[in-house]
Amino acid sequence: MSDRSPDRWAQRVVHREVTVLAVREPGVLDEIRALVPLDDFVLAVISDTRLLIDPSRTGELHDLLATAGVAPLVQRARGQLTR
Repeated sequence: MSDRSPDRWAQRVVHREVTVLAVREPGVLDEIRALVPLDDFVLAVISDTRLLIDPSRTGELHDLLATAGVAPLVQRARGQLTR
């Protein structure tokens, strides 16, 4: 039996007030990068189609995308967060 503590990456963590930019195809992120400095807003890469965006700069990114002619769909999570 091991006395090691559980792997910290295996623990469930709930974050509130996060911004995720999600696209259907990975190439869309490259297209967005060609229009705006997207990587300046990214805190982490979740997958090849999802980026964690700095929530304090969401409005700024939205405005840049709108100016570039990209209309992002903005959705808020609803309901209770469960453990």
